[in-house]
Amino acid sequence: RLRRRSAARSSVAPTAADASRGLSRAEVDALVASKTLDELCALARETRARGPNPHVVTFSPKVFIPLTRACRDACGYCTFAKDPQSADDVFMSVPEILEIAEAGRRAGALECLFTLGDRPESKYKEAREALTQMGFESTAAYLAHCAAAVLEKTGLLPHCNAGVVSRDELKRLREVSISQGLMLETSADRLVDDLNAAHFGCDSKRPNTRMKVIENAGALRIPFTSGILVGIGETRSERLDALFMIKASHLRFDHVQEVLVQNFRAKIDTKMKDVPEPDLDELRWTVAVARLAFGSDMPIQCPPNLTPDSDDARAPREENAVSEDSRAFGWRALLDAGVSCFGGISPERVTPDHVSPELAWPNLDQLAFVTRDAGFALTPRLAAPPRFVLGREALETWVDARVR
Repeated sequence: RLRRRSAARSSVAPTAADASRGLSRAEVDALVASKTLDELCALARETRARGPNPHVVTFSPKVFIPLTRACRDACGYCTFAKDPQSADDVFMSVPEILEIAEAGRRAGALECLFTLGDRPESKYKEAREALTQMGFESTAAYLAHCAAAVLEKTGLLPHCNAGVVSRDELKRLREVSISQGLMLETSADRLVDDLNAAHFGCDSKRPNTRMKVIENAGALRIPFTSGILVGIGETRSERLDALFMIKASHLRFDHVQEVLVQNFRAKIDTKMKDVPEPDLDELRWTVAVARLAFGSDMPIQCPPNLTPDSDDARAPREENAVSEDSRAFGWRALLDAGVSCFGGISPERVTPDHVSPELAWPNLDQLAFVTRDAGFALTPRLAAPPRFVLGREALETWVDARVR
């Protein structure tokens, strides 16, 4: 009888309690096995509607600072990482960073996103020489110095994506940033071990290595962004494994501030330039299961500049309809699958997405129009959600005194 009740329960919409806490892996697997994509999206949409601010979709007005493109890894899909030619061209200088941050502040940015190659000093003598010349023992230490300068001089709130760093380095960065992040990316070690796989030879991409950083961030009470990549050679099951690894850490520490579902986009001059990109339906599926797994309260994010076109993207519109970005159909579909955040967008396109510069940020008016047309209000947010920053207790728990 218990088995029959469990099977029956998996065929209906999640309860209100399920909506808040999210479903178990077994429950998600049961739904995946029994539901069509449209049915999964409907369940995800219903779950999202039971959460806080069900009619709000957020984005973070930001500037994007590529502190260094030197990286110890060589991922098969990446065009961000570059080999340095000399010690002088490894890192951005503080004046360069402040100039960009100030331009972002004038344009309405609230966040300064630092993205950088992973610990380049472990691979490049040029990086070691540059750090020595500047008086820093590591890239993480220089990042902390730069984040402090942005915080002090511009008031923008730094968010640091520093790669695989130690507990002490996380703690140091916590003192000068409102939040941090590291994508888990995948649960599949084979993508590191297999020749020609996306992460071949990149030991910092091993799931357990990255999970240790995510766990340390939780223990240190750092509001933390993580997520997965879609379409780099993983299976759907491995995708679910990765989502539930992140969820398990969040259940221990309550520190994951949003879950990013990021689709692979093929780039010229990379090893994976001919690998087929995941289509919109694959992205919808992943967003829907992420929403069901994490429940109604967790922000689920998809970067809108990476949204794939659909076969229906150029379908005829009403005669007086606003001229649309070709990605608008996809934005609607992702909202329909449970997305509640579009992540960082540079206002007035002050900075490009340096990881995917060929894919421009959407026009904010156009994104707001599409969001409103889908029944939501596009609303700017800080680099940490309200539960981490509203009220004295939350601030003292999650935000260092220097940043408050």
